[in-house]
Amino acid sequence: METITAAVARQARERPRAIALVDGNTRLAWVEVEAWVDRAAGWLLALGLPRGSTVLGWLPNCAEWYLVRLACEQAGLFWITVPSGQGKRELESIIERVHPSLLLTKGRFRDRDYRAEADEICEHLGIAPARVTLPDIGLLRLDGTPADHRAAMRLDEMVHALSTSGSEGIPKIALYTLAAACERAHAQCRLLALQPEDTLLVLSPGAGPARAAWLASPVAGSRVVAMQIFGTDAALQLVERERVTIVCGTPAQLAMLAAKLDRADTSSVRIWYTAGSVMPPTLAEELEARTQAIVVSTYGGADFGGWAAPDPQDPPAVRHHTVGRPRGGTEFRFVDAQRRDVPQGVVGELIGRGPCCISGFIGEHGSDKWRDGWFHTGDLAWLDRAGNIVIVGRLKEVIVRGGDKVSPVEVEALLRTHPAVSQVAVVGIPDPVLGERVCACIVASSEHDRPDLDTLRGHLRAQGLSPYKSPEQMLVLDALPVVGDKIDRRALAAMATGAAAT
Repeated sequence: METITAAVARQARERPRAIALVDGNTRLAWVEVEAWVDRAAGWLLALGLPRGSTVLGWLPNCAEWYLVRLACEQAGLFWITVPSGQGKRELESIIERVHPSLLLTKGRFRDRDYRAEADEICEHLGIAPARVTLPDIGLLRLDGTPADHRAAMRLDEMVHALSTSGSEGIPKIALYTLAAACERAHAQCRLLALQPEDTLLVLSPGAGPARAAWLASPVAGSRVVAMQIFGTDAALQLVERERVTIVCGTPAQLAMLAAKLDRADTSSVRIWYTAGSVMPPTLAEELEARTQAIVVSTYGGADFGGWAAPDPQDPPAVRHHTVGRPRGGTEFRFVDAQRRDVPQGVVGELIGRGPCCISGFIGEHGSDKWRDGWFHTGDLAWLDRAGNIVIVGRLKEVIVRGGDKVSPVEVEALLRTHPAVSQVAVVGIPDPVLGERVCACIVASSEHDRPDLDTLRGHLRAQGLSPYKSPEQMLVLDALPVVGDKIDRRALAAMATGAAAT
């Protein structure tokens, strides 16, 4: 099987001057991508790191995310990416488990000083990895003697890991072999019928929909356009300027674009490609009606690797109301609480396995997902007569906000440390754009000292919680409803939804 770096080398030979990557003012042809990766791999090898050493990137959706990952593959090093949206709390839990030999970050980006935060974490943990800080302007340069390709990763070796938001709050770190990554890349090319003429706009960090672009584009020779900071108007301008054919984003991002489609020429788009959470059928219908492009909504998290997707040629009823059929050799089963297969058409937990799947996790977080060789997704689904998968819900109360998972348990534990909070339960409430928003239902310690929402958000921010996990609504109650000895979360969600609507 052709590896990703081998695909880059092939494109550099066959189409050397074709543009491969666009990030702001940076435009790299395939021959320039190959040269950058060769020099960076040589620079990494010159550090003298043992084979398989960990390189961690805490980066936004930028060219370096893509290029350093390729350089690590060529240098025989293990690459872990952590999205820049993760907070200090999450990053510290990851660094504590992986002990990276090299850490790459931005300096100041948006309203945060990433280098300073990473320095503080490393000092607290008592570790001192080599450090690289990306420049504020322009492309990072890691100039070494071009690497000996014999150092490159083998197909059976662990090549990279993806950190996920995690259903228990602590990020899971999912391990992928090079074979799994390559299998996904080639299957993605087949699904989307990628061609050298395609241009993929990546709206999200390097997981979810972005994997279609980052992994598959070298195989097909397609061009990737990255957005470090997502903005609706800026994204639509890129679609028009770069003549984008495939837009890769979460349903929440596509909903924001749909609201402003009249501001740009989107006639070049042939596929709206999405993952991360369930795509609302009404949004898919709107995008297709207004742009004549096809919506392809896929299923499969970074902590699983297996996936499903409808075919672009499927009728709208399939593409809008199901996540299609298994892809990339993935096998799925639908099981009850005793892990027995349920009949076709009956809802069960979706479990899966296959060549695209992860090989495991670093540490204990997530290790209980694999049982008897099958990955338990925690999602409830059923199989229709045509073999398409329909997702209906989740086993746990995890909130999915714009594709990011928020653990109520984690947020509740931190909110309880505020002196004005006596009891708390965190629930999700429906949102037409994000899918769900976070609502904190609290019982105040004193009726004369009720905290406001801004105070609680500031309290969570001071503890390093990622901003997307903070409550956007608060409901103050005299008591939390209970069923038996447990909080009645369904009743709370209904109350919070009703309060939000008034």
